Amino acid sequence: MNGPPDEEFALSSEQNAVLEEIARTHDTHRDFDGVLARYTAEIISPRVQGLRVIEAGCSTGVITERLLVDASAVHIVEGSSGYAEAVRRRFQSVSLTCSLFHDFQPQERFDAVVAAGVLHHLEDPVGELTHMAGWVKPGGAIHITVPNMTSLHRRLGVAMHVTGSVYDTSDRNVRFAQPGRYDAAKLRCDVEAAGLVAADSFAFFLKPFPHDVMNGIEFSEEVLRGLFRLGIEFPDLACQLYIEARTQNQ
Repeated sequence: MNGPPDEEFALSSEQNAVLEEIARTHDTHRDFDGVLARYTAEIISPRVQGLRVIEAGCSTGVITERLLVDASAVHIVEGSSGYAEAVRRRFQSVSLTCSLFHDFQPQERFDAVVAAGVLHHLEDPVGELTHMAGWVKPGGAIHITVPNMTSLHRRLGVAMHVTGSVYDTSDRNVRFAQPGRYDAAKLRCDVEAAGLVAADSFAFFLKPFPHDVMNGIEFSEEVLRGLFRLGIEFPDLACQLYIEARTQNQ
């Protein structure tokens, strides 16, 4: 069985408007988010090799493409009908439910969940993580990434007196409905508050400038690979945090 059948759940008008506006205006493939998603897939996909996976949020499918190669089965849970349709067009046989996370429950538990770049969009990340834990078999994992508030580009904003704190709300946070602010300690705290165990964690990718600036620079793959490695070497300055959160064995 590849996953639950395709389903559609009704969203509130307010939730729907926010999600659909993001999907209408933001294509991950045309934004620096796509670069970060590719490197995120490099980290997560080998960890779910041969496993049955739920992808929580797919955007335009950068990570999905890699998961469909490496996992034995992938079921997507996506709140935006715009993103859902875009991914269905790209991967015509994909198994997908258009639903908010807290409204979804699989017919049977999967081996792992990929929640890449989603927690900072959620009003109740601990509650959502607790719910996602019910999607996973005992001892299974939720693979999580979030932006790091102590990253180099946010520190640069403070040094330039553009912002007062690395935790300040940016224009991009507002534009993409991102209430969450994470550093490594906060991410671990939320994982543990959801009753999960942090099995592995690190940071990756050193991003010197905000997305809007990075989008205007043409980087070679060698430079991007170097920035990816520097983020691992200097985790406090990296722009992305990763944690493997495991469910209890019983």
